[in-house]
Amino acid sequence: MVCASKATVLVWTSPTTTPPRRPPTEAAAASAGIEAQGLFAHARSSEDNLPDDFKFGGSVAEATVDIRNQFVRKVYTILTVQLLMTAGVSSLTFFSSSYKSWIQAHPGVVWISLIGSMIFLGLTYWKRKSYPTNLLFLTLFTLAEAYTISVIVSFYRTGIVLNAVVLTGGIFIALTLFACQTKYDFTSWMPYLFGALWGLLLFGFMSMFFPYGSTGELLYGGAAALIFSAYVLVDTQMVLRKHHVEEEIAAAISLYLDIINLFLAILRILNSQSSD
Repeated sequence: MVCASKATVLVWTSPTTTPPRRPPTEAAAASAGIEAQGLFAHARSSEDNLPDDFKFGGSVAEATVDIRNQFVRKVYTILTVQLLMTAGVSSLTFFSSSYKSWIQAHPGVVWISLIGSMIFLGLTYWKRKSYPTNLLFLTLFTLAEAYTISVIVSFYRTGIVLNAVVLTGGIFIALTLFACQTKYDFTSWMPYLFGALWGLLLFGFMSMFFPYGSTGELLYGGAAALIFSAYVLVDTQMVLRKHHVEEEIAAAISLYLDIINLFLAILRILNSQSSD
C-alpha cells in the first residue's frame, strides 16, 4: 500500500502536452524486546548449531549475521541496478535529441508508462518470491519508471538535473549512514508518514485544477523532500531490522521509490528557485 502511494506521486509530476512548470502499510510490527535492545540486537552467530531453517529466522534481526549481510547485499545490489537503469534511460534525453523530441511529442505514452508501472509493481509484489518471474516484473516496473523520469527531466536544464542528482545521492547516503548507526527506531514514524503522503497526494491533485505560483512550488517541493527523506530513514531500518530475509525485492523497491521521489522533490525546488 505504501509503495503504491509512493509510485502514485509520479502521476502529479508527469508532463502533459505542454512543458509543465513543475516536475511534479505495510505495518511496522516489532517486538518491544528487539526495539529496546537496539538495531542489531543479539545477532545469531553463523557458527551455532541451529538447523539452517532456524538460522534464517522470521526477520532480519532474528537471522544470523551471515544471512543478514547476504540480505542487505541483495537489497542494495538490486537497488543499484534499478538506479543505473533509470539513469541510463533518463540520460538518453540529454544525449539523443531525437529521443527527446519523440517523448515530448507523444505525451500520451507517459500515461501508459505510469499505468504500466503500477501494474508491474503489483505483479512484482505478487510474484516477489517466484524466481525468475519476480526479476522479469521488477525489470519491467523499473523500465516503466525510468521512461517516466526521462520524460520529466527532458523539460529541465541539464545543470538543474545534475544538481538534483548530486544532492539526492548525498542526502540518501547521509541518511542511510545515520539510520544504520542510531538506536532510535524510525519505523515508529510510519503511520504519520503514511498520512503525510496522502496529504501530499491530495495537494498535488488539487494543483491540477488550482495552479499555484513559485512559492507554492517551493513549499510543495520542500514538504515532499522532508517526507521522502524520512521514508529513507524508515525503509533503511526496515531493511536492517524488520523485513523478512526473503523480501529483498520488496525492500529494494521501497528504497528505490524513496530515492526517485526525493529526486523529483529536489528537482522541483531547484527549478522553482531558478525561475525566480
